[in-house]
Amino acid sequence: MIARMAARTLRWLHARRRQGLEQVWRDPASVQERTLLRLVQTARDTEYGLLHGFDGIRSASDYQARVPVRDYLHFRPLGERAIAGEPDVTWPGRIRHWAKTSGTTAGDKLIPVTGEAFTSHRKGGWDAFLRAVDLVGAEPLLGGQMLLLGGTTALQPIGDRALVGDLSGLAVRGLPPVIRSRYSPGFAASAIPDWETRIEAVAGMVASQDVRLLSGMPSWMLVLFERVARARSEAERPIRDMVQCWPNARVFIHGGVSFEPYAAVFDEWMGRRLERIEVYPASEAFVAVQTEDDGGLSLMLDYDVFYEFVPVEDLGAPRPRRHTVADLELGRPYAVAVTTPAGLWSYLLGDTVRFTARDPLRLVVTGRTCHFVNAFGENVIVEEVERALTRACRRTEAEVVEFTVAPRYPSAGSARGGHDWLVEFRVPPTEPEEFARVLDEQLCTLNTDYRTKRRRDTGMLPPRVIALPAGCFHDWMRRARKLGDQHKVPRASNVRVLADQLLETAGLQATGERARDTSAAPSGVVTESAIRS
Repeated sequence: MIARMAARTLRWLHARRRQGLEQVWRDPASVQERTLLRLVQTARDTEYGLLHGFDGIRSASDYQARVPVRDYLHFRPLGERAIAGEPDVTWPGRIRHWAKTSGTTAGDKLIPVTGEAFTSHRKGGWDAFLRAVDLVGAEPLLGGQMLLLGGTTALQPIGDRALVGDLSGLAVRGLPPVIRSRYSPGFAASAIPDWETRIEAVAGMVASQDVRLLSGMPSWMLVLFERVARARSEAERPIRDMVQCWPNARVFIHGGVSFEPYAAVFDEWMGRRLERIEVYPASEAFVAVQTEDDGGLSLMLDYDVFYEFVPVEDLGAPRPRRHTVADLELGRPYAVAVTTPAGLWSYLLGDTVRFTARDPLRLVVTGRTCHFVNAFGENVIVEEVERALTRACRRTEAEVVEFTVAPRYPSAGSARGGHDWLVEFRVPPTEPEEFARVLDEQLCTLNTDYRTKRRRDTGMLPPRVIALPAGCFHDWMRRARKLGDQHKVPRASNVRVLADQLLETAGLQATGERARDTSAAPSGVVTESAIRS
């Protein structure tokens, strides 16, 4: 009886929420400006508000004239003061909770999480869940457990009576009752601080549960699948796939990295295709949720977050152009800046997006502002790298666990450089030479600069694919203390630091010039033994 009542309530809440979203989508510019003015009014008496004349702001244009676009390095000293106990720095009062996240440009970052910011993040999780209700119904989800593979719920003291932890772990503490009662793996297992110990405990627990909904980053979910299979085998109950373990699993909510490179191996592990819902939850703000069936993520305009979009070519300029939802261009790459109820003002997230539709405003995440390869003027971005890899996997029936791309510079043995693709395969390509050729072909199709540099091998040699041994990326992340759901492997880098660290982790000798000396070899998959020889 209680379950049926909960299901009816959820269906009603979904219908009501859908009506609310459609009303927001009718006039996104007004919704966003009201959000901005409400945030400005709330923080007008803070140090940041007084310094930037919040009292005189009456419109988005007023705000942009007074408040510059800034990154984490600008806000870090302000955050350090707030952590030390100083109130009213960028947001009213003292900030008790902080989220620790992996930064790509400034090391680990500490992001403020006020009570208002908690509410904003919870709206994103709730909308994703209601979307799942829409796709598969409430009853199938409420009949079992909901597996949320996130960070530890354990908090550590920092500064003057402040606490720091993983955002996903913090968010679990505020789950609504209907989800909290079905939350897996539960608070005891989630509180284990060490990720390796926690994932083993989680695997042993969920192996015997009736999991209906899964949520997490695809890369870490695959690690869990392997541990679950091992746990079942050790219990003398070997499984063929996860559906055999979780026959009622229906939905996978994912975000953090592109799902496409993992799609084939994920479906194979599951044993069937689950309904998928993509989300865009940054530590600073929950930005977007997949609410429609025809692609892209809907920009969530009523989470008390004000969005600005800077054309990527303007990054670093003294006065970059700043678009709002009122004047976006479809298809153009933008860097995302957010103003949030945590006291972040025109803060650059470090992500790049491209809008694909207006009604509602829908986007795809194309990469990070600092993740690209441009050693030879090729300007290859993460979105292009991921699309090329997906096509190569489909053409050659390969399945990839992890990968990254780095430049291979000219050396004494070769006057021209190219790209090194370091790939850990679960299933190697049926035709290694074809795999590398498709990568090259797709990048030439997607990127004019790359195509120009590759024409007749004038500016760049073909890509070299280096097949790394199983577990190499995981070992590197453990050595770098980057295990857990907050950490992601950079898909592209303009320097060789990560690439050489991976080769060293794999025990390969090609960590310096020797790796570059083999660049004249024909394109194809280079095995570890070939590099050692």
